[in-house]
Amino acid sequence: MTAHIGIVGCSAEGAALCYRTICATHDHPEVSMHTHPLAEYVKCIDRGDWQAVGDLMLSSANKLAKAGADFLICPDNTIHQAMPYV
Repeated sequence: MTAHIGIVGCSAEGAALCYRTICATHDHPEVSMHTHPLAEYVKCIDRGDWQAVGDLMLSSANKLAKAGADFLICPDNTIHQAMPYV
């Protein structure tokens, strides 16, 4: 049995590219994705509130875990700065 991958998205473009990369073949693992509106992330980033960015990421992570994801990935370079707050 393959693992269920959860994608914590930020931008639609980055999350979609990650999803398309994982699902490039017909035999791909189960994938779930969640993202809050990009505008919510941008507000937090613009004011330098990385704790709030981490809270958004954690919210997505919790939803994906409840959906059965075995592990999570985050295909966005900018919000990785908030990892210490997750």
